[in-house]
Amino acid sequence: MTCLSAFHWVDASAGLFPQVRVNRGGFSCPVINMMRVITAILALCLSLCAAETCTDPAISPSSYTTTDALISSETVFIVELSLACANGAQSVALYADVNGKQFPVTRGQDVGKYQVSWSVPHKQASSGTYQVKFFDEESYSTLRKAQRNNEDVDAIKPLFSVNVDHRGAWSGPWVSTEVLAALIGILVYYLAYSTKSAIQA
Repeated sequence: MTCLSAFHWVDASAGLFPQVRVNRGGFSCPVINMMRVITAILALCLSLCAAETCTDPAISPSSYTTTDALISSETVFIVELSLACANGAQSVALYADVNGKQFPVTRGQDVGKYQVSWSVPHKQASSGTYQVKFFDEESYSTLRKAQRNNEDVDAIKPLFSVNVDHRGAWSGPWVSTEVLAALIGILVYYLAYSTKSAIQA
C-alpha cells in the first residue's frame, strides 16, 4: 500500500484533518519519511567527517629502520609523526606512498599522532634516503586514479613528505668467528714454532 492510497480525510467536527493508515510493514508514511530524512542527515554527517581536510600542515616526524640484519629477516621502516593543521582539523585520514607503493597510515590514540610502517627484504633495502609521501583522502583518490589510468603520478602533490635516512642493516662480519678463531690459532702456533726454532738454532 502506498502513502497516497493510505491517505484519507476524516471529519473532526472542527474541520477536515488528514489521517494516515498503517501500511503492511507496520509503519505509517510519516514515520518512513522521517527515517529517510534521518538516514540522509547521518550520511551527510559521515561524508563531511570523512572529507575533513588539513590546511598548512605542520609536522614533527621521527623514524626508525632496522640496523641489524641478524635479528630479523627483513628491514623494517617505521615513521611516526605529530600533525597540526592550521584549520584545526583533527580527524584527517592519511595514506603513505613509498617508491610507488601505498601503505595505510594508523591514527594514534592521541590527537594528531600518526604512524606508518612497512618492511622489505634486506637485499632490497639499500642504504640511502627514502621519501615518504603522505596524501589525504582527496589527493590519494587522485593518485589511485592516475595509477589506474597509467598517468603521471609525479604531478600529484602530496599533503607533505618525510625523508627517512637508512644506513643499511649490518649482517655480521665478513669472516665468521669460527674461521677467525682458527686463523688466530694458526698464527699463534706459527709464532711459537718460529720462536722455538730460533732459540734452538
